[in-house]
Amino acid sequence: MSDECDKTADELRTQVFELLGRCVLNLQRYELAMKELLSLSVLGGDAETWKTNLLERKSHYSSKTLGQLIGEFTSNYLFTKSETKSENMASEQPLTEPALPQFETKLSLMLDQENYQRLLDDLAYLVATRNELVHHFLQRFSLADQDSCQQAIDHLETVREMLKSHMERLQSWNNARVRGFSVLKDSLQSPQIKAWVKFGFIPGENIDWPSAGVVEELKRAESLLSKDGWTDLTLAIEAIKNQNPELTPKAHGCVSWRNLLHTSGLFDIRRERGHGATAITYYRSR
Repeated sequence: MSDECDKTADELRTQVFELLGRCVLNLQRYELAMKELLSLSVLGGDAETWKTNLLERKSHYSSKTLGQLIGEFTSNYLFTKSETKSENMASEQPLTEPALPQFETKLSLMLDQENYQRLLDDLAYLVATRNELVHHFLQRFSLADQDSCQQAIDHLETVREMLKSHMERLQSWNNARVRGFSVLKDSLQSPQIKAWVKFGFIPGENIDWPSAGVVEELKRAESLLSKDGWTDLTLAIEAIKNQNPELTPKAHGCVSWRNLLHTSGLFDIRRERGHGATAITYYRSR
């Protein structure tokens, strides 16, 4: 006779309680890990707000149940390969005109249809198992005799292995998130991206003049300094140098400010003779 069969009902019940406690604690560990993953799955804002936004996300998920967490995960972060990129990466909030440069990163899992459905089924079963352990365990296993206790032990051993598999998968998702954000961080520190942040284009590539930072500065100077619809270029240059001295014609492949205005194709230019032999260049947006 096996050792399990030699145990009394009380001894088996003690084993059930121990296994049940382990399973419930592992479910709580999984729930906490899912809250952390969801909190960090979207990072966004600007240099001043992103940390506050993160704290708000953590607060949002802190009171969610496991079912609610998995529901949000499957609805917002899990996709099939047939879904379009725009559907997958759409921002959760409408974009507004930012006061500071904004960023947003989002974790998404892309699966083929078969694996997508399998994962949905696995997660649904996980939630159902949690609810049964917490609310209905004694309805299924009375623990009144050795047979019932042994059936409960066999079931809990299966649940424990299932929870281990789920936790390993969740950890793999989080590891992928960490690696992805690390690559993004390295990319954001590259000279090309730093130049794009400063100038609105990557050196060596064609300049999209409407989105270039220097055009924005010229228009800002225009809004402050224009008279009768025209802006003195010399005054605008001084304003731009005070605001951002790195925005120079040379940085944009131009030999002069007047050349930059002409090359952009976004401004009208005229010259007037000033006092003596000097000439004043004026510009206006088209």
